[in-house]
Amino acid sequence: MSVESLGMVIGALGIAVAFWAIYWDHHNKRLQFEERRLMIERGMTPPTLTGEADQESLATPEDCLRRGLIMVFVGVGLGIAYFVVHASRPPSPPAWLFGAGGAIVGLLGLGNLVYYVIARARTAR
Repeated sequence: MSVESLGMVIGALGIAVAFWAIYWDHHNKRLQFEERRLMIERGMTPPTLTGEADQESLATPEDCLRRGLIMVFVGVGLGIAYFVVHASRPPSPPAWLFGAGGAIVGLLGLGNLVYYVIARARTAR
């Protein structure tokens, strides 16, 4: 078996697994909605869906602080990786991917930290 055909088999297998996962998720949701429909028809109150936002599942300012710090440091690490890869050999696609990824993740982390500061100030009032 050649490398190209092995790659095609692995790619086809990956696509098949992805389609199977999508179908299985759709099937589970359909059964869940059918169960809810039957409960409502019988006058029962169905439980909340697992995807619905509960008060416990909402992000707290402390969650945003944790996520923000992690993202900022991952962004800094990717930025350092960019400079190490860039300095060690000629620029290539992985080098600029490290730089772009570091900027994106770092700015997302910075946004979480800004949200933490604003939410913390609002709750302190």
